Formats: sequence, C-alpha cells, structure tokens
Amino acid sequence: MAAPNLADGKLLYDESCAKCHHTPYQSLGWNEMTSKIEVSHMVSACSDHFQLDWNAQDIEDTTEFLNTEFFFLEK
Repeated sequence: MAAPNLADGKLLYDESCAKCHHTPYQSLGWNEMTSKIEVSHMVSACSDHFQLDWNAQDIEDTTEFLNTEFFFLEK
C-alpha cells in the first residue's frame, strides 16, 4: 500500500462522509477515539455500511486525513 494521501482522504471525506458527519465529533462515538486503529475501524465500518466500495488505500487516506484534521492521535 502506498503512503497515505491527505488530498485523496479529504476528497473522499467531503464526497462521502461530510453528508452525515459535518465534523467527526458530532457523531456518536467519534469523540471517544483513542487510536488511529479505532478511527480506521470506524471509517471501514462506515464504508461497509454505506456500500462505498472503498479499498484499503481509500480507508487509509481518509483515516490519515481525519487524524491530521481532527484527532491528532499518534498511533
């Protein structure tokens, strides 16, 4: 897998996530994230639930974007 691409992550977030999550903290459970792994699991679960057909790179890009913009988690 390639290094995370923040621009792609922002685009994916803006196109698919922001419709429901104006900011991640407005969503149930997002304010309780303690690791990037938890963020990744939540992104993956949303992708599956809404049948976004995202691949592993899409999930990684979006996770990294969310972490850089909102969570600031180290691991």
